[in-house]
Amino acid sequence: MIDLFDQRRYLIPFRSNLLPQIFTDTLVIGAGVAGLRAAIEASKHGDVIVLAKGTRSNTAWAQGGIAGVMFEDDTFDSHVEDTLTAGAGLCDESTVRLVVERGPTSIRELIDA
Repeated sequence: MIDLFDQRRYLIPFRSNLLPQIFTDTLVIGAGVAGLRAAIEASKHGDVIVLAKGTRSNTAWAQGGIAGVMFEDDTFDSHVEDTLTAGAGLCDESTVRLVVERGPTSIRELIDA
């Protein structure tokens, strides 16, 4: 009986050619903000499939969703301060400032997508 199993890798035949195949130009793994932003950009160049593990993502932990300096009565400095406060000392200020300053352009790109 041992000899029989030593010569076979699978108990039943495994034929990969019978598995369904899906073809795409770009496969994005992850459906958080970063994954979806990548999918938007990739969709300009061909077909895209987004692979998500479920309905939960780290993006859900963001406080207040997407925020950016979009109106005249708002300032970059106030957004930097709010982000540093919410980050509880874990954020690098220069990185926060860069993200905040690029925020309005990124938000407009998402709206237009």
